[in-house]
Amino acid sequence: MQITYLPERSPLWKVFWLYGVIPSSALWLAVYWLVNHHQLPAATLGMLVFLLAYTAWIVAAVWKVAPSAKDPRYGVMAQALTVGWAINTVLVAFFVGLQTLRLLLVG
Repeated sequence: MQITYLPERSPLWKVFWLYGVIPSSALWLAVYWLVNHHQLPAATLGMLVFLLAYTAWIVAAVWKVAPSAKDPRYGVMAQALTVGWAINTVLVAFFVGLQTLRLLLVG
């Protein structure tokens, strides 16, 4: 039984761009707007948690489909870029989360 859906039969470009880059960028834009406008700190924390889970899923998805790329170099590039994006996401989410948590607790 497979608990998480990984798009194993989708082409790499689709997983990387349509499942990875575009949705992740949209989520970060929403987080940025919430933080910049000091709106809904609890929702911001929830979005950060969702973003971290989504990032873990997209790393696994890209890793799964990368070997099927027509040119193996694209697969390696996609894996490296996705891991770099994931590291950035974890670090930024941690610091934005701390700032938001402080705002939520202190007021």
